[in-house]
Amino acid sequence: MPQLRALATIAACLWASIVVAAAAGPPAPAAFVDPLDAPARMTPRSLRAPAYALAVVDAEHVVAVGPRGHILRSADRGRTWEQRPAPVSTDLLAVQFPSSTQGWAVGHDGVVLRSTDGGLNWRRVLDGRSLGALMVSYYEKKGVAGDPALARARDEAKRMAEEGPTRPFLAVHFRDEREGWVVGQFNLILHTADGGATWEPWLDRTDNRDGYSLHAIRQAGDQVVIVGELGLVMRLDAAAGRFVRIETPYPGTWFGMAASKDAIVALGLRGTAWRSTDAGASWKPLATGTHAALNNGVLLPDGRLVLATQAGELLIGAALGDSFAPMAPMPGLGAAFDVVSMEADWLLVAGPLGVQRLAMAPAAR
Repeated sequence: MPQLRALATIAACLWASIVVAAAAGPPAPAAFVDPLDAPARMTPRSLRAPAYALAVVDAEHVVAVGPRGHILRSADRGRTWEQRPAPVSTDLLAVQFPSSTQGWAVGHDGVVLRSTDGGLNWRRVLDGRSLGALMVSYYEKKGVAGDPALARARDEAKRMAEEGPTRPFLAVHFRDEREGWVVGQFNLILHTADGGATWEPWLDRTDNRDGYSLHAIRQAGDQVVIVGELGLVMRLDAAAGRFVRIETPYPGTWFGMAASKDAIVALGLRGTAWRSTDAGASWKPLATGTHAALNNGVLLPDGRLVLATQAGELLIGAALGDSFAPMAPMPGLGAAFDVVSMEADWLLVAGPLGVQRLAMAPAAR
């Protein structure tokens, strides 16, 4: 009997707690914190979380960026990784190092981050909260009377200011530690000539009247090239201080680009790749052998071209992509977002499970 009374008492207490909890209602939801105000969470899971982009820092160091502000850094050519702190938890989509110390990362909410110590530490230099006001102030001071391009740029700047931090930067390129561009959705483009201390909108300095999104920007020899939506390819006219359109035979969207002093390779939907070896004056289609979208690529020092696809394929092309052979399927590589090479016959591939270090067949002798 004492045991039965004890069980009855426990049951009564449990029932009372349930009643009290029900009367109190469901727990209050956690207060929303804007990703611009929340530093990236430091967690071991970041090492196996998606990585969207890669940037070689120097002969030993490489940096990867991804969702929720994750920044990873390797000091041994991608064999091991550590997470580095970031001041935001917005998704980061692109990263670049013009020198072994200075690096840039960009992403959602108009975020631009800078590192001055090889990717160890990062600080915010721009975000979408201030971006619209910066651009409106620039175009109002410049004056738009009699210049339709400036008037369109001013109106677009006002729309951005009203929308707030909604437009992402999709790519970044610095020619050196001082001059660079960040580009993004709907012709979003800014230029700096002083290492990011000040920024100048270039909305009126692109042959992109329809406001197509700008997906990638790379150096190709002495040229700076942008690719984007609906066949858009532009090249910097340094004398005029603007990006001028290059006509290509392909009207579809370009997602990425591989570039070197010898070639520009634009990469798009359904395995589409076109190559130019004369700064965009003429183009040749490449038979990639895939129907998957091409996310990005890299031209290796030995002339081979490596392409990364949305289906997780890695395609190795000889002689600037005159012919391609697929690498053996990589376990768990459901998509390949970016690819770089730091040493002969090895690739680093950013994908849904982080960064993988993969061996490829040596180049034919």
